[in-house]
Amino acid sequence: MTTAARPTWAPAKGGQEQGGTRMFGPSQKFSSRDLASHTTLKSRKEGQDTQDELRKRNLREELEDRERKHFSSKDRFYTDERERRRSTAGSVPYLESGGARREEEKLAIKNIDADDSDVELKSDSDESDEEEEDDDEDETAALLAELERIKKERAEEKLRRERQKQEEELKSKEVELVRGNPLLNPNFTVKRRWDDDVVFKNQARGEPKVAKRFINDTIRNDFHRKFLNKYMK
Repeated sequence: MTTAARPTWAPAKGGQEQGGTRMFGPSQKFSSRDLASHTTLKSRKEGQDTQDELRKRNLREELEDRERKHFSSKDRFYTDERERRRSTAGSVPYLESGGARREEEKLAIKNIDADDSDVELKSDSDESDEEEEDDDEDETAALLAELERIKKERAEEKLRRERQKQEEELKSKEVELVRGNPLLNPNFTVKRRWDDDVVFKNQARGEPKVAKRFINDTIRNDFHRKFLNKYMK
């Protein structure tokens, strides 16, 4: 419940500061977050490349010294690589001889006559391989045909089951409709209510019903009299 409409002991009074005539002055309070922080810059200390240290250093000599060290290390790497190659040069003839031997073997295989037994054996093995490949292809084709036949039988069986299921559902619906119609079902009986055999049912059957009347008077109407008899008597 609001208290805006209730009277107060000391009502509010307007003054000179009310409205737009109030004068505002600068506030003397500041937040700690509004205060200035880090007002001074950090300066480098000794050993951190200060301006005096940079003036005393000769940057050109340092750069030349670094370049000299770099190129000297590079030359040392190349010399070490040359020495390593020279030390491993003794094994090259052995590798070359092995490669030459393999080339000679390849040429000898190419120069074999067609009448040799090795060539005949090779041709026989090729023919046997071709026959095996033909047998594998025939087996694969037979397996694929068998797979297609199994798939077709399963699809037909699925369609037959679905059709049978639909027919059973239609028959069950027809039976339910026949049973629900009292004209077609001689054994049709109305279900009993849950309160047919209750002990306290129809207790007020013999009591007379009081007719309601309308009286255009809030003191003499039936509701007012009933209220008085119930709460004021």
